Amino acid sequence: MKKHAKKSGSMTAFKNIRVLPSGYQVAMVRAGIEVSKHFAGRTEKSYRAATRYRDQLLRALPDKRRNKIPRHILQAVGLSKPVVGVYRTAKRKFYQVSYNQGDRKCTATFPWTGDDEAEAYQMAIEFRRLAVAPD
Repeated sequence: MKKHAKKSGSMTAFKNIRVLPSGYQVAMVRAGIEVSKHFAGRTEKSYRAATRYRDQLLRALPDKRRNKIPRHILQAVGLSKPVVGVYRTAKRKFYQVSYNQGDRKCTATFPWTGDDEAEAYQMAIEFRRLAVAPD
């Protein structure tokens, strides 16, 4: 049985680093600002330079998520990372889930008062799970 070699023109992606036929490209968007830089050659040296540049950008640019979910809420729900598709609005005290219903885009909100923020987050997660993959 023969092993098939990868095509040299194929594009592989690492986190924020693209492998192009001509070299490596670092690209990311934060707060509406797009930053991109190309590193010529597909050598270990150019890959290390692209990785260093990417790490510098990640430290310098703002976080991707604007309204972070507090660590104590994640721990109360038993998660280490936030759930994709569940957004927090701290000023108005609710979690929001966007979903499609047929060809319409809909939104559900899960408000909290006092100390029941973790409960609201858990309900939003469960709703998201059911809305995205209904049984």
